[in-house]
Amino acid sequence: MDYLVWADEYLEEARRVLDVIEKKKTKLKEGSLSRDDRKTLNDTIISYRVIYRELLGTAQRLRERAGEQSHAA
Repeated sequence: MDYLVWADEYLEEARRVLDVIEKKKTKLKEGSLSRDDRKTLNDTIISYRVIYRELLGTAQRLRERAGEQSHAA
């Protein structure tokens, strides 16, 4: 198993999630949203941030695993 390739895929997905977060933050800055819409959008951003951090953490663990394998070889 190539853990580095796998880690890179997780990092790429994290970048895509970060792009979504940035777009939603931009939309949040628009003054035309209702209070309920702003709350919903804030909740969505929080959820995406959790996903983003999980993706980064998984990528890091995969990179560590790749390092362990290279030392064992």
